[in-house]
Amino acid sequence: MNCKAILTIATAGAALSLCASVPAPQVSDVSMSQNANGDAIINYNLSAASAVITLDIQTNATGGAWASIGGPAVSGAQGDVWKVVATGSHRIRWNATTCWADHQIPMSGIRAVVTAWALDNTPDYMAVDVSDGAQQNTQKYYPSADFVPGGVTNDLYKMTMLLMRKIMAKDVMWTMGSTAQETSRGGNEATHQVTLTNNYYIGVYPVTQAQWDLIQPSYLSPSSFKHAMRPVEKVCYNEIRNSNNSTTADTSHNWPADPNTNSFLGKLHTKTGIVFDLPSEAQWEFAARAGNGSTKWGDGSAVMNANTDENLNLLGRYINNGGAEAGTAVVGSYAPNDWDIYDMHGNVFEWCLDWSEANITAYDGMVNINPSTPAETLSGQSGGNRVVRGGCWKRNAGDCRSAYRAEIPADNRLDIAGFRVVCTAGLR
Repeated sequence: MNCKAILTIATAGAALSLCASVPAPQVSDVSMSQNANGDAIINYNLSAASAVITLDIQTNATGGAWASIGGPAVSGAQGDVWKVVATGSHRIRWNATTCWADHQIPMSGIRAVVTAWALDNTPDYMAVDVSDGAQQNTQKYYPSADFVPGGVTNDLYKMTMLLMRKIMAKDVMWTMGSTAQETSRGGNEATHQVTLTNNYYIGVYPVTQAQWDLIQPSYLSPSSFKHAMRPVEKVCYNEIRNSNNSTTADTSHNWPADPNTNSFLGKLHTKTGIVFDLPSEAQWEFAARAGNGSTKWGDGSAVMNANTDENLNLLGRYINNGGAEAGTAVVGSYAPNDWDIYDMHGNVFEWCLDWSEANITAYDGMVNINPSTPAETLSGQSGGNRVVRGGCWKRNAGDCRSAYRAEIPADNRLDIAGFRVVCTAGLR
């Protein structure tokens, strides 16, 4: 191969493991050259432990600092990058011809930065293929939204891929619930301190009808508001987690047991190799708030009105900004919260893992698995009531707040209720 060597190369330090007993992966011997076709060939060695590998290309900036040429220019790199890589010698191929006028990488003032992420501390975004023919454990990882191919609003992530956002929640103490100053505050929203025990990934979007149909082809989306990229609704807790396309509960699969292999979540696990679940109430609210406390929407704007709220108009579909006429909206139609998660306010209520319990101050981020009333008799419904969060297209603004808590019988299929998924995927 006729290659031109590029002289200035940098090696990124390995991202640290969050567990002291797990060795931190190490990158060394990074080199970059350009072949006759204009492709950059980046070689590196990975030692100590398997890792997720990411790439950045940087150039000299004003004052001698280094600056990325931008994720969109780099995210098309192929080979041993954006995925889990075993120890040993590896190669990345990157088409550099569009980045310089003469299609030639400069001989100086440029560097390839190869980063190894420990498997318990993987990058901020994970994209999981759920298309027909998808294979297990082929998920891709990206260090920021800028590197996500096509950007996070790409329709791909509403159709054939699940895009997951990492939430750094482990050991963070925060206040769950609402204060008396919050408009429309409910009697079951008592504030209390919560500390979650794990970081986790959560879906950037609710599960769409297209994604449901790829996982459950024998039971296509029953949604009332038909559109491939609208959220799936009219699916109940039981069929999402505990059964197949049946409303009947299988209590042997209640959390902490894994989802039924014939449920949506069970089939998603089989297809991807990743154990997904519904978020607990605490996981859901922590992600919805995005660091904002009581009296705030997830983008930090104020909760202003119980009925029509100008700030909510920007964040989600509810009854007073189109829901009454059109029902649900295509996911991602409104602005994200401060952690770039969409549709946490409005569109559809989202099923959570927990049993319904009016007083949750005793649950320090734990899933409520001990309802005060036996599950089979809760609200007189077979299978009991489960928590839903986030409001919906049919409700007023006050019901779409981060702290608002509602319940639905686990066997009910309603056009106001859908879901999004979470997973740890090895995060600690």
